[in-house]
Amino acid sequence: MLRSFLTALVLLTVSFPLVAQSQDDPALSSYEVQGTVGTRRIGLNYTVRNNTELVAAHYFYASQLKDIPLKGTVLGETVEWKGEDGSAFHIHFVGNGSNGKDPLTFYNSVGLAGVWKLGSKKLPVNLSGNYSTPNPGQRLYEDVTSKPDAEFEAMVQSARMAILKGDSDLTAKYVHFPLRINRGSKHLTLRNAAQLKANWATVFSKSLLADLRLDVPHEMFVHEGQAMLGGGELWFDEKGLTAVNAE
Repeated sequence: MLRSFLTALVLLTVSFPLVAQSQDDPALSSYEVQGTVGTRRIGLNYTVRNNTELVAAHYFYASQLKDIPLKGTVLGETVEWKGEDGSAFHIHFVGNGSNGKDPLTFYNSVGLAGVWKLGSKKLPVNLSGNYSTPNPGQRLYEDVTSKPDAEFEAMVQSARMAILKGDSDLTAKYVHFPLRINRGSKHLTLRNAAQLKANWATVFSKSLLADLRLDVPHEMFVHEGQAMLGGGELWFDEKGLTAVNAE
């Protein structure tokens, strides 16, 4: 239940715009959406000015986490992007009817869909669910840590891999104890590595691990000084893992 609430918090925090902005331009907004190109999972970050002008964008494969810059234009309800890797996105806004007779835009759409091309390859694209991120020129995790973004993400990635390997001793190195475990309306506090090891199966259930395998530890949502992985499975502060929302 708590994880569902946290996911809703992310979705309600933002509208649905696309563009890149400078650090001191209040008209700029940046957002992250995730989905697929064919069967490959991707993330796409875009920056828009006044929710209409596309300023900057990039995408990355969940398996690689390497940003690929995009340049593009908005033509009515369609968006055309070309990537530095030679790819091209021909996509359109997806609505849920709430826009009425108004044309779909970054602001009132709920996703993007269309086609991705690279050479002779042509694959379907589906993107949805978005949350706000800092604009270009700003640090992603400034509210979480003084460490460089890449260093902080490397820590989260290492913690995720340790958990998926089932290595409690290694995982403990990435935990900022005490670790809060939320299970619905109940919670458990683990104060050291020994308690984490003793409660491992309770903390990291099969369903949570399945979700964690799909989570993308890159350009994560930040709320109240902590970074959220996936739909709220794990939360990290500057020193490590602070909370697990278990099912």
